[in-house]
Amino acid sequence: FLLALLACNKSSISVENPNNHKPVIDSVTVVFDILSIVPTANITCWAYDPDGDSLLYRWKATAGEFMGSGRNVTYIIAPCCDSITNKITVEVSDTYGAKASYTFPIKAPKL
Repeated sequence: FLLALLACNKSSISVENPNNHKPVIDSVTVVFDILSIVPTANITCWAYDPDGDSLLYRWKATAGEFMGSGRNVTYIIAPCCDSITNKITVEVSDTYGAKASYTFPIKAPKL
């Protein structure tokens, strides 16, 4: 008599839906706050999912920090880098893991 019990961690299993479509990024808007002591920009990513899935936004930059989360964030330009052009990437993923991303340059305006 042989009894084998096999288990797996469900959180590590990737379930792909062949009918799932990746999110679509329509546009990204950037509005600089020129009255701030530290250069900042309010950034909004306008995206949707063709299947109506919930979206998760992930922001990355070559320098600087982000405050907030989701489609609206405030980008704080690093003091060392306010005279150079940085690259910002927003990655939008749906509940099934399908992703879309957009990278754009950003530079603090001269005051």
